[in-house]
Amino acid sequence: MESVLVSQRGSLGLVTLNRPEARNPIDSPTADAILAGMEQHFADPDIRSVGIAATGDAFCAGGDLRQMRHLRAMPAEQAHAWPESIVILHHRMLDAPKPVIALVDGPAYAGGMGLVGMCDMVIATRRASFALPEVRVGMFPMIVVAHLVRSIPRKYLMQLMLTGEPMSAEEAHRLAFVTTLVEDTDELWERADSLAATLAEVSPLAIRLGRKAFGVLADLPAAQALDAAQFMNLAFFHGSDLQEGAEAFLERRPPAWRRQEARDE
Repeated sequence: MESVLVSQRGSLGLVTLNRPEARNPIDSPTADAILAGMEQHFADPDIRSVGIAATGDAFCAGGDLRQMRHLRAMPAEQAHAWPESIVILHHRMLDAPKPVIALVDGPAYAGGMGLVGMCDMVIATRRASFALPEVRVGMFPMIVVAHLVRSIPRKYLMQLMLTGEPMSAEEAHRLAFVTTLVEDTDELWERADSLAATLAEVSPLAIRLGRKAFGVLADLPAAQALDAAQFMNLAFFHGSDLQEGAEAFLERRPPAWRRQEARDE
């Protein structure tokens, strides 16, 4: 059985973790497969957003402990390289050209919470929960810090990391880590379809360039962010989408966006 399934739901491309019997653990081959599925969707101009979902009762239980218990016996170079595919996946999310949505319908623990944290938006059912239990097995959640510290208040995140205690979907929504909280699986997919339809209506150029700009601006001091934002505006002023969007608004018609082939700016 494939550990990751790649499919399409209208304009929403799906990458689905598919080892439900093991609670969808993430290891190097799984991270590679997730990245490959995402790149496939990023390259398809008919896909306007990407969702990460999972089969079974859990979203993702984190790293595969059956593999990790052997790390001590590996040479240092090999042990250091063990999570490299996971790090590459997180790196890619910093400049993904399309919005990525986590669709969480069960526990997302350790690296699974990291997967959620690297997404732009999170739709979760009340069955979802989030935890960083690495300290309970002799580790600390290192790699996921890069994204989670930008999504959760620092002191609350540190409490999660030092105690390993779970955070409910309701609490995650209160903290805005979960952007949309729903009752059940059916409503999750209804909201996913609705959000994907909305994202398919807006400018793909604005999304691609704006998402990358946001990542830069959010980490700059305010004065530098203002100067950088003024410069970055040129990409929109000289692009075709602003002209089309303005004309469509004035003519009271839907904009006809130019198809955006995937490419790095």
